[in-house]
Amino acid sequence: MTTLLEKAIKKLEGLPKKRQNSYAFIIFDELDSEARWDKLFARTSDKQIKKMEQMMRDDLKKDITPLGQFLRV
Repeated sequence: MTTLLEKAIKKLEGLPKKRQNSYAFIIFDELDSEARWDKLFARTSDKQIKKMEQMMRDDLKKDITPLGQFLRV
């Protein structure tokens, strides 16, 4: 366990049990969320990654067409 996490836990120990549980739920929720994102990113194909990288390069160069232009009727 890191020193920073140890300090955080020490601080939490001084809180009322109800507040400790609230923080525990927040931590568990964050850990679950990270696990879900890890699963999603693991399923991203090389083709998708290359396309996203190209889109980011185009965006940086301002070589993009605003989405609104595609949606106009």
